[in-house]
Amino acid sequence: MRSGFRWMLSATLVAGLGATIGCSGSKDGGEKAGAAGQAATTSIGTPKPAFEGEAPKGAFVHDDIDVGKYGGTFVVGAAGNPKGFNPLIANETSTTDILFGPVFQSCWDYNRHEQEEEPGLCEKYVRSEDGLSYTFTLREGLRWSDGTPMTADDFIFSYNVVIDDNIPNSLKSLFRQGDTAEGKARYPAVSKVDDRTFKFQLHEKNVLFQAAVGSLYAIPKAKWQKAYEAGEFNKAMSLQTPTKDLVSSGPFVVDDFKTEERVVLKRNPHYWKVDRDGNRLPYLNRVIFVIVPDFNTEMLKFRQGETDALEVRPEDYEALKKKADADGYTIHDMGPAFNTNYLMFNMDDGSDSDGKPYVEPTRLKWFRDVAFRKAISHAIDREGIVRTVLSGRGEPLWALTSPGNKKWYPAGKVIEYPYDLDASRKLLAGAGFVEKDGALHDGAGNPVEFTIITNSENSTRIAMLNVIKDDLKKLGISANIRPVPFNDLVTSLNDTRNFDAVLLGWGTGIPPDPAQSKNILLSSGRSHAWHPNQAKPATDWEARIDELVKLNTGAFDHAERRKYSDEIYRIFSDKLPQIMLVVAADAVAARDNIGNLKPSPMRPKAYWNIETLYFKTPKKR
Repeated sequence: MRSGFRWMLSATLVAGLGATIGCSGSKDGGEKAGAAGQAATTSIGTPKPAFEGEAPKGAFVHDDIDVGKYGGTFVVGAAGNPKGFNPLIANETSTTDILFGPVFQSCWDYNRHEQEEEPGLCEKYVRSEDGLSYTFTLREGLRWSDGTPMTADDFIFSYNVVIDDNIPNSLKSLFRQGDTAEGKARYPAVSKVDDRTFKFQLHEKNVLFQAAVGSLYAIPKAKWQKAYEAGEFNKAMSLQTPTKDLVSSGPFVVDDFKTEERVVLKRNPHYWKVDRDGNRLPYLNRVIFVIVPDFNTEMLKFRQGETDALEVRPEDYEALKKKADADGYTIHDMGPAFNTNYLMFNMDDGSDSDGKPYVEPTRLKWFRDVAFRKAISHAIDREGIVRTVLSGRGEPLWALTSPGNKKWYPAGKVIEYPYDLDASRKLLAGAGFVEKDGALHDGAGNPVEFTIITNSENSTRIAMLNVIKDDLKKLGISANIRPVPFNDLVTSLNDTRNFDAVLLGWGTGIPPDPAQSKNILLSSGRSHAWHPNQAKPATDWEARIDELVKLNTGAFDHAERRKYSDEIYRIFSDKLPQIMLVVAADAVAARDNIGNLKPSPMRPKAYWNIETLYFKTPKKR
């Protein structure tokens, strides 16, 4: 038995339904939890702040970890301020790294170390034999951090908020199942069975629907229903919201926030997990996210002993490795990163409220020409980026997903664009571009010049852009670099759309499955960032990807799903809506004093299991 549950994949039928998947130890959890509230202050120390009452009867039992000790503050750097504390609209890592896991947790979870699904706030789900309904059951006795009961109503409310057309978020794409006869987005219907049970009725099969539901970080209905009904939900749980109103389901609650300084979390007194001895989790008293202006500062703070863990950039690896033994930390190598890097042109033909096009029409014409995009791809020296920017710790990337994703990486199935300026010039000439006096011009005589934005906190991306700028100059293309704060960049992508091109990266979906990339792949998706929120596919190839996504999520056989995902990745590499660049070799540095550390290439890499982390000996600082 691992992590308090056993798998029961297809053996149990319930009331004429199909597979039941869930937890077999809720009774044990309840028995242990009853003792935990009284025994937690004896052998492993005193939690400050203290827990309240007893753990829920249906507590999740972590039987795969070392029994830790209470106390201490875990400190980690955060590049940039969060945009808010609302988990239903959060989409940028400056926010999600704080909220998803530490503050809010989900109905159905994913163990990043084992790379397997596991129950979360729900103890089980039942899928019907026809694959068109999913019924989820919450653990018994769950409470929000303010002590109020957690019920099915909270999840139903949260889901209905997410699929509301007036609430901007990327999550709704995971639930969208085509359109109604009237051309409106169609979503599964959800209904309440009882206080602990809710049921989704699907319009079409989705083999990974439990993971979509697992991406929904629910909020308490009683707390936020009025804001939603008043049309104020997009302002709910903002940075200005009093922390006492930020009710959570995770191991910690927001205790304090100071712009450009820190986010402080303290223990959730009603958290719903225990260790194998019945001690309530989390072990840590507090977590502090120290807000830093850039990754260089974040690395400096780790080297000075001010933080406990760090995602190691390739350019910092050797310097950190030399000091590891002397400074009491270890660098954990994890192979190719799941995070990717891409260059993307804005192909959105929309306009702002004043009627001004998002992209100047001449440049839009270039960006929409696939020959232009292929020429740019051939002109980028990816091996040079790996060598000079990543210090050799990385490899060129040709697919939307990373080679670290061994289950789905389409090895040999995608088009590659080796560094070849002659191939670039041939493609550009065929598209009507000509070079005059060392500068590239289009057929109408316009010089080819555009601006690429990236986030100013990330010196690695800025360095990549400097290489790309020099590469493109060899073709007579003038590429201007404009670093901007990450949250401003996200606003440009999602709201104002006022950019030519961007260098950014994707983190992986959890689990790292093509179905979890629907927000990127579907033409209607908010994260279909080159041309988002399309009412209908703008191109035949986008329409084909839409169709393939539906086929992929509707098939239960992995080989069949793999056939569809390989075609998706092949089309993506052929049409290049995003020019994939490089993937780094992944590593995490963490203090040797941290117990139950299980680094993962999936975010948040060092502390995804933060409720089980502890300090083996009291911290000296």
